[in-house]
Amino acid sequence: MKRHDDYYEEEHGSGSKMIYVYMLLIMSAVIFVVTALVFWVNQSNNGSNGSGYAAAVAQKEAKESDKQTTSQNTGTATSQNKLTSDELDIWTLPDTGREKESSSSTKNNGTVTNQTTGETVVDGTIDSTENAKTAEELAQGKTSTYDMPEKEDVKNTAITDKENTEEKQTEETEEEDEEEEEISILVKHADGTKEWVDINQNITKNDYDFTNLTYQKPLMNYYEEGELVSRCGVDVSAKLGEVDFKKLKNAGCNFVMVRVGARGYSSGNIVMDANYVDNIKAAKNAGLDVGVYFCSQAVTRAEAREEADELLDAISGYRIQYPLVFVMENVDDDMARIEALDITERTQIARAFMDRVADSGYTPMLYGDKEWLLTMVNIEELQEYDIWYAQDGDKPEYPYEFGMWQYDSDATIKGIKGDAAMIISFKDYSKE
Repeated sequence: MKRHDDYYEEEHGSGSKMIYVYMLLIMSAVIFVVTALVFWVNQSNNGSNGSGYAAAVAQKEAKESDKQTTSQNTGTATSQNKLTSDELDIWTLPDTGREKESSSSTKNNGTVTNQTTGETVVDGTIDSTENAKTAEELAQGKTSTYDMPEKEDVKNTAITDKENTEEKQTEETEEEDEEEEEISILVKHADGTKEWVDINQNITKNDYDFTNLTYQKPLMNYYEEGELVSRCGVDVSAKLGEVDFKKLKNAGCNFVMVRVGARGYSSGNIVMDANYVDNIKAAKNAGLDVGVYFCSQAVTRAEAREEADELLDAISGYRIQYPLVFVMENVDDDMARIEALDITERTQIARAFMDRVADSGYTPMLYGDKEWLLTMVNIEELQEYDIWYAQDGDKPEYPYEFGMWQYDSDATIKGIKGDAAMIISFKDYSKE
């Protein structure tokens, strides 16, 4: 026996199936149409961008080629033409006023785009590679051309430059002073004024090494290669009273310079020293070598020769080993005969005296301090004669040759009561 559902399928089954077929056909048609439309649209797009697989491949190859070309160009620009911040204008930098020199090998069509701000800047010229920076430096915002120093650095640099300039100026001044000392010498006159006197290059300079001097008061000694080559002496005259020459000898003296006579600075009369004979005899008996001197106030060459003759007569009969000295000095606090003389006259008078001494077979010598020798006589015309130089101190300042130096005028030594004028002789005149 059949139920009601079964009965309905049998009654209406064929009609339902047809309905399904129609629906299927309609859906297929719709799907086909949609598919056709999609295909058509795709075909249209492919046609505009390059149709088919070949077009896609070609497009891909073209893109890769463009990429390689761009990479090569970028590499070339980076390796051959390293851009500075001035060309890229990536940072806002101060205008230094530099003149830009365009490079014929690299240009950028006159424009550069700021990669940070997107701003387009006119002036795409690229400077020479002298100031070029690497891409890494540019990326880090560094450029030695435009790096601005800190204010403190600028201040320190300015101070250093000032100090260097002042130091250089000081060195130049010291060099100039040294050069001035080499070509001139300072002379202090009796009236207190000072004068720079040019050193005469035509006069032989002394070659003493004064670092070889040793001073153990009251004696000054000079050594060469460790050997003592100097001799010690003292100036003696009647004003010292009685002198104990044996004590002088034991104290280290080798010779004495004895005053024999003088001409009056006012009257012009020649006066012999009251003790010269006793001093010469006593000195020789004590084993001391003897030299003599005469204090001149001659105003003519004739008077100078007269003074020399008086000296020669006074020492006749005595063996005098050390020089016969011409002494001419101004008188302190009074007018002297010789003050009216000029340099030429004083020079001629000194020469007349020493020529007469030399003609007699003795060694003539000229006495004087720095003022007298450098400003009161023409020493160039007298340079064949030895010099007895007078200057108290530890080192003489006379530039030319000299044989004896009076280094202390108020020394204390055994054998003399009161002040003694000490002398060092760089030569042993007793052997000449």
